[in-house]
Amino acid sequence: MNYKRILVFGAHPDDEQTMSGTIAKLADLGVEVYVAIFTNGCEGYPKPEWKDTIVQMRRREGEDSDRVLGVKERYRFERPDMGLINDKQTLQETMTLIRRIRPDAAFTHGPHDRNRDHIAACEITLEALWQGGQPVCAELGEPWNTPHQFYYKGIADRPPDLVEDITGYAHKFLESRATQVSQHTLFGKDAAQFAAEIQKMKQEHSSAEDRFWFTQRMPLRGFPDIHG
Repeated sequence: MNYKRILVFGAHPDDEQTMSGTIAKLADLGVEVYVAIFTNGCEGYPKPEWKDTIVQMRRREGEDSDRVLGVKERYRFERPDMGLINDKQTLQETMTLIRRIRPDAAFTHGPHDRNRDHIAACEITLEALWQGGQPVCAELGEPWNTPHQFYYKGIADRPPDLVEDITGYAHKFLESRATQVSQHTLFGKDAAQFAAEIQKMKQEHSSAEDRFWFTQRMPLRGFPDIHG
């Protein structure tokens, strides 16, 4: 691992939490972690009376999660839930972000999903990662070819290409989930249940892993470390 910066794309304000253990581990190792969220969470309200405040709630929850995981910066595209599309504006905004951050690795949704925003996020990021490295749209910044590109969810047709040991960090998934109070109904847990599970996981210190898939075939510069 010699990454200096990574960029994690999520369709919704908590999608990136799927790889919470890896985010927290890399942040502790000194890697700059950037999170980019496409939608504003406007349809994520389980109670009718939250409709007018849900976007602000989810913004605060995202900030709370970032503190838990050690995220350096969260970028918000502010597209509406259920309305994310791969239009020119969104594509170029994504290209601009990639060219500004210049990540060593990018992580995004895979193509196997029934959620329309997840599928759109996959399409947008794959195209932006490619176009961002081409000598086009010079006003958007200097081209940047992201060396490594991964899916962290949404792959159903093959085993993972990379398994990352997150022993000691597995509880970060629950800690980040616990910050998303507006989504506790969806997660099926309340604050007390999250707290109990987090404490139990810390005490057990069981081995854990995150799984990733290459978005395309990746060349290796030399044989992998036999001890890796």
